[in-house]
Amino acid sequence: MSQKFCSLLIISLLLLFGGSNDSFAREDFVPPREPHYSTNETGMLGLNLIPNARMDKVGTIRIGAGTNDPYMHNFIGFQLAKPLYVSLRQTSEISNLTESADRLYPGMDFKLRLAQEKQYRPAIALGIDSAFGHKKMGGEYLSFSKRYNNFDFTAGMAWGRLGSAGHIKNPLRAISSHFGEKRNFNSEQPQNISDWFTGPDIGFFGGVEYFTPIHGLSLKADYGANDYDGERSAINGFDAPDPWSVGLNYSPLDFMSLSAGVVGGKKVMARISLQDQIFNWPGRPSAKISPPEITSPRPVIPDEKSSHKTNLALTAYGSTANQIGHAVRNLANSASPHQENLEVTIKHMGLKGPTIRLIRSDLERAVLNGTMSSDEIWHDVDIIKDTTPKEKWWKNLIVKKKGSSHSFRFILDNKLSLSEEDTGPLYRSSALIEGQKTWPLGFISGARGRINLSDNLSRISAFRTPSFDPIRSDEKEFADNRFAIDQLYGSWLRSLNTNTHIGLSGGYLDEMFAGFGGEILYRPFGKTFAIGAEGWHVNKRDPSTEFNQKLASEKKLTGHLNLFYEVPQQNMTLYSKIGRYLGEDFGATFGIDKTFKNGTKLSGFVTATDQADQDIFGDTTHLYSGISFSLPLGNIPYVPKGSEIRITSAPFAHDTGQILNHPLPLYEVSEPLSSRQLHNSWEDLLK
Repeated sequence: MSQKFCSLLIISLLLLFGGSNDSFAREDFVPPREPHYSTNETGMLGLNLIPNARMDKVGTIRIGAGTNDPYMHNFIGFQLAKPLYVSLRQTSEISNLTESADRLYPGMDFKLRLAQEKQYRPAIALGIDSAFGHKKMGGEYLSFSKRYNNFDFTAGMAWGRLGSAGHIKNPLRAISSHFGEKRNFNSEQPQNISDWFTGPDIGFFGGVEYFTPIHGLSLKADYGANDYDGERSAINGFDAPDPWSVGLNYSPLDFMSLSAGVVGGKKVMARISLQDQIFNWPGRPSAKISPPEITSPRPVIPDEKSSHKTNLALTAYGSTANQIGHAVRNLANSASPHQENLEVTIKHMGLKGPTIRLIRSDLERAVLNGTMSSDEIWHDVDIIKDTTPKEKWWKNLIVKKKGSSHSFRFILDNKLSLSEEDTGPLYRSSALIEGQKTWPLGFISGARGRINLSDNLSRISAFRTPSFDPIRSDEKEFADNRFAIDQLYGSWLRSLNTNTHIGLSGGYLDEMFAGFGGEILYRPFGKTFAIGAEGWHVNKRDPSTEFNQKLASEKKLTGHLNLFYEVPQQNMTLYSKIGRYLGEDFGATFGIDKTFKNGTKLSGFVTATDQADQDIFGDTTHLYSGISFSLPLGNIPYVPKGSEIRITSAPFAHDTGQILNHPLPLYEVSEPLSSRQLHNSWEDLLK
């Protein structure tokens, strides 16, 4: 290890862990002014070249690009949860921005916060670059960040590309010799879990960011541990810079960040990113219906004409508790004067939830006198779970509402890929027009048309051809049809009791497949877990026919065991799917879904199976991953409730790890009936 680096590291560590002042008086350190943290060259929060231990606010979305010869990095990232940031990145090997890229290196990067900053402890984060993707950018790190007034200090250790300077031997070799294996950054095989934290040596990095008195302007300086091994061996004449950099970052607006700097005195780097919080999205809530007035004094209604119970058909586009609140007000006006208990049994699309029993006088004190809050009402609420129904089974299917119900909505569906190795970013944009009708006895019919608006999937044809038995590798052919039937189906949903639900569906189930199948879900009310199973028998649809209506003769059987876990007080679900995919490959999917109060949703997933897709470079991968978010359009005049904008970042035209996107997943359909939704929305009871 050089004397120069040792000195820099010691100074950084002393600044990180030495001393304190009045700004550290609180247990959770709050800086004197909210800083404009920004990304490093690859799109992860950091300095110029190195990552720090900082996190964005939950719900932040970042999109941008950075350049540092010989690479240009395009990225889109999401703060999925307080401790987890995920980014999809496509790195282009390109020295002249006016020329086409020589190679493309996609990857999924993530950072996991291990500890928040405290009075005497730095923030600590563990991160992996190209956790799933090309080995060229693969690297792992442990970073520490500490704030002192307007200075933010970072130090850490790195494996892989980020630590290729090799200052000390890899300490993980003491656990297993596997961690000492040499890594080939120019290999065409994808990075996978077995590559993480391997390599004979590791490196140390450090740096500092100074937030100037000029709002939005900061200065960055860092010293990395990347000695450009892969570039020296693969790029003729590559002049590797020294691993230090200085630069500045300026955020003229909260949603924009601009950066420029010098690397090793030889290279110039630049970056731009746009970011915002989806909390700021104004699409929901839609205009609210004024609640019914409560009659005072209580109306004189004979017992034989009074009603203190009702079945409430919920809508998925409104607050569960708010809909219950409106229903109990109507009950209060139709019940006899001596009736104190008001009961609402909640149902949704044929599924049955618990009965919510409220005390009438509590409601009157809250609405008429303002002397009781929704929280106080909650303490007197009884929740009756129907685990052993005594009534005839067919009565559970009936939602007591005149006639049937129907809904209509519009979806602007956008898909973007930064995960291709043979072409630059790909996109596809479609308009979906969807109608659905709920009939008595739990029957549901639905139809959805697709208008393909725009795409650049013709780039795929230059490099790839669909497989002989395509699953989704013929996506370009489907996109070429201007109009198509996306879904056309009939379903039957039923609750065996409050906790157990079943569903059957048949027809055109997603854009590329038609068939039939079913699902069962056990979701105990009041618990944070659910378990289910599904199985489907489908045929591939033919994109060469009008509206994609004809079917191929080859049949597919797919099915999964589904597991769900609700993270308490986060409105976030962790899930896994284990089973057989559409390409007859076996494997598992792990994902996370987060829903915000304004109706915006974020999700990310990784799928690993026993079969691999292959590209033109001979690269094979068993992994398929993506990130998506949806933005509701509920408050825009004349736009139907439930309309939304969907944006998905995932690879195009893959055959492995593909699931059926059937129209009525039971976990989603049962969500308005869940304990989580009832608790999270209870403050809306009186609105």
